[in-house]
Amino acid sequence: MREAAVIDVGSNSVRLVAYRLEGRALTPFLNEKVMAGLGRNLGTTGKLSPEGIETALKALSRFSVIIKGLGLKDVYAVATAAVRDAKDGAKFAERVRKETGIALRVIEGAEEARLSALGVLAGAPEATGVVGDLGGSSLELVEVGPNGPGRGETWPLGPLSMMGGEAFDADRVGAVVTEWLKQSSVLKDSTAGSAFHAVGGAWRALGRIDIALRRHPIAVLHHHQMSRAEVLRVAEFVRKQSRKSLERFEDAAAKRADSLPYAAVVLERVMALGAFDRVILSSYGLREGLLIENLGAQLRATHPLIAGAEAFVGASPRARVFGEALEKWLAPLFEAQPPVFDRERDRILRAAAARLADLGSALHPEQRSEIIYDLVLRAPFAGIAHAERAFLAAAVHHRVTRAAPDKEEAYLRLLTEEQRRAAAALGAALRLGADLSGRAEPVLDAFDLRLDGGKLTLSTDRMHGRVITEQSIKRLDVLATALGVTAGVVQPG
Repeated sequence: MREAAVIDVGSNSVRLVAYRLEGRALTPFLNEKVMAGLGRNLGTTGKLSPEGIETALKALSRFSVIIKGLGLKDVYAVATAAVRDAKDGAKFAERVRKETGIALRVIEGAEEARLSALGVLAGAPEATGVVGDLGGSSLELVEVGPNGPGRGETWPLGPLSMMGGEAFDADRVGAVVTEWLKQSSVLKDSTAGSAFHAVGGAWRALGRIDIALRRHPIAVLHHHQMSRAEVLRVAEFVRKQSRKSLERFEDAAAKRADSLPYAAVVLERVMALGAFDRVILSSYGLREGLLIENLGAQLRATHPLIAGAEAFVGASPRARVFGEALEKWLAPLFEAQPPVFDRERDRILRAAAARLADLGSALHPEQRSEIIYDLVLRAPFAGIAHAERAFLAAAVHHRVTRAAPDKEEAYLRLLTEEQRRAAAALGAALRLGADLSGRAEPVLDAFDLRLDGGKLTLSTDRMHGRVITEQSIKRLDVLATALGVTAGVVQPG
């Protein structure tokens, strides 16, 4: 495990995020943001906001002290659109260096787009389509797919670039955005039915509003999805609200009340000019792209959900080794079952569930079933969609209790009956493997679990036959019931 920090000096905000890097898992443990507004009036003056400069310098001075106090050695400090475009950007960066000791790397638009796409892929390795990162001054668009980031573009379409001291007018802003984006090759070449991966604080605020409007059962922004119709609905809602209405709506909207209508129009125009059928919000972006680029190739190859599950349980080598063994032990049984999501997603979810099998061990037995579902549902995991969150939470819940979490809204609304049954079966298998072996992988490896001809059979050698208890047989019966088959134990001869 190591720790690293990223300082991101944007057109609207200045942010410090410190991360704990446990293998492939990127876990923030400190996140501070100051709305400096460096790019305010940049379009008319060509310079950074004088007030914004002083606010940013004060924040960066604090960040410098905190970084030293935490003893962080790996620090990545970058500045984006406002600083690179302003006439006095280089002067500002030099003043930052002299007054705070922070050496800002001013990155070009194409590099910002590439890093944002790397960040999205860090949080969703299977992502394909187009990444859009809306900052205060600019919009970066970049293609993503199995081979990583592709073509990238930068457009001067951040809210601060379009405000210009005039009152918001949706038609005027829409015309400006359309005029720019109709030149976009990335949007023009987007594939019908593909996804648009949205990055940036203003678009995340729109996502929070969508969650509230739809009463979506999981208030987790990462991988929150909106259909084309839902995007248009939330954009229209935001455009029609007064500043005061937005400020009353929720905290994120209040902080960005001026910029939200502009962000809504940009998203509308992106959907109109691209061939996307959905928007997927990403909590990962530029900052995570900087970190993931500096990880070794072997660590990058690990799926973030599996790494996140290991990190969430804790640093115990025993839990990690047993989780790996449990995953391997369960694989033949579940690979013979019909897919729940698809074969590869099922494998990843099963691997994560196996890593989480011992999650509730430190909790009082009477507490486990009450809180473990919610704990997993809202855990800071990457690489997982919302329905998959509900499935994983249900499976780990069934690891500690046979009773279904049938009062949980996400379980009822996001999972089909077949997926609920599959979660119950996976949880029962986790429970059988953990209880049978005492969480000792050599003991687990001595048992063979097979499903053949409608019968689930547990077998082992003579020595390990003594490990099988009445409780073990009950666990086997519960798993068989969840799978809709009968069970039996092959006693050693």
